[in-house]
Amino acid sequence: FIVQAIASTIIMASMISMMTKTQLTSHVNFQSTFLLMMNSALLTKMGTAPFHFWFPEVMEGLDWMNCLLILTWQKIAPMVLLMYNMNFNLFMTIMIMSSMVVSGVMGVNQVSMRK
Repeated sequence: FIVQAIASTIIMASMISMMTKTQLTSHVNFQSTFLLMMNSALLTKMGTAPFHFWFPEVMEGLDWMNCLLILTWQKIAPMVLLMYNMNFNLFMTIMIMSSMVVSGVMGVNQVSMRK
């Protein structure tokens, strides 16, 4: 709950900061910083690597119907927001590659379906 609340706060703060047209945020560097913060918070909400450390513990404590809800419905809204601001930059490439590597390596050693 705490991780999701912090990620939501970061998303809201970065969206508000990007929407305000002050002299401080009008520079490209600040816009890209806020976009980076928002993308990392969205990836945290989705449970992707390397922001996934909260996700296996939550999944272990749920029944199968709640697992289905967390694995599907929880990821739709962050994915849509990621698609809206998806300029394929180095950050997203690194996150995609690290997610593939971490899930492959950690998946080999698992004995539980929920982890």
